[in-house]
Amino acid sequence: MKNIPSLWEAAKQEMEGYSFLGDYVQPKWDVPEIIGISCAVSNRFGDDAKAGASKSSVEKYIDEASAVIEEGAWSVHIDFTWVTDEKGRRLDQIPPTEAYPMVLEPLRKRYGYSFMADLNVLNGATFEECMSPVKAGLAETAPCAPGHPEVFVTNAVKTLFEYGVLPQVAIHNSGEIELMKRRIIDKGLMKGPVLWGLLFGLPFDVGRTLLSGNTVMDMDDLVRQMLLLQHQIRKIDPNAQFIGCAAGRGTMYFTTLATMLGMHIRVGTEDTEFKYPNSDEKFTSNLEMFKRAKEIAEMHGRRPATANEMRRMFGMPER
Repeated sequence: MKNIPSLWEAAKQEMEGYSFLGDYVQPKWDVPEIIGISCAVSNRFGDDAKAGASKSSVEKYIDEASAVIEEGAWSVHIDFTWVTDEKGRRLDQIPPTEAYPMVLEPLRKRYGYSFMADLNVLNGATFEECMSPVKAGLAETAPCAPGHPEVFVTNAVKTLFEYGVLPQVAIHNSGEIELMKRRIIDKGLMKGPVLWGLLFGLPFDVGRTLLSGNTVMDMDDLVRQMLLLQHQIRKIDPNAQFIGCAAGRGTMYFTTLATMLGMHIRVGTEDTEFKYPNSDEKFTSNLEMFKRAKEIAEMHGRRPATANEMRRMFGMPER
């Protein structure tokens, strides 16, 4: 005990020898190297949609999808709201198994299964018609929201698992996490992995809708809500895989934060047209937005995943 210095002498010696640790290597952060970058290419908020459905076309849809597939999109989300064919028919108002092949067949002919088809299964006169793309083998993944009517969402999830389609659980607000637990997980309907999609930031013009979302007015709102949703989901699914779906004015800030948090990301003109939350500058195409997201991923040390890498991640057969 004789060689132990006093408090002040110990402090003096410590300060005299102060330096950064020389041979200590900080541990790597647990951020995945690969990142799936998906794209929702329909244009619900741009000039085409505002001018009317006749201004959109199947050919344009195929071109937009082709551009992002060639740039490395692992999946393309196909939602036909406002899209018309050469006869002027709204594609979301004709049978899905007739509508989807108009886009999918040319894309498959060009790119095979180098991308996954993420198909909207909400449009149809009957439940069977809504699920027809799943049963026909057109979809590899499809979104479903726990906040949709319980009789619809429970049977939709059952059907997706039955046909080997990856459910993308669309979370628009924290309340839907509890609904997912109560309606799906607690009832034993979650028969495999799902991809949790965080999709918030779009305003609604009524207080309660099927897809009521959280308000995002600034970066503080964005960070708090993103972390809250991620935290609550991991309470009920500790191994959850997330995809941050860009929506609203803050889309690129949203995409950057999701990338930093280790999520996969979805961009595209379906849910946003804005480049920055502090200006009215807009993206000119899905490709421009996709390239920006790809740059953000690369700046954070992450590389775009292929469709087969994503299939392996979720235990799906490679193609």
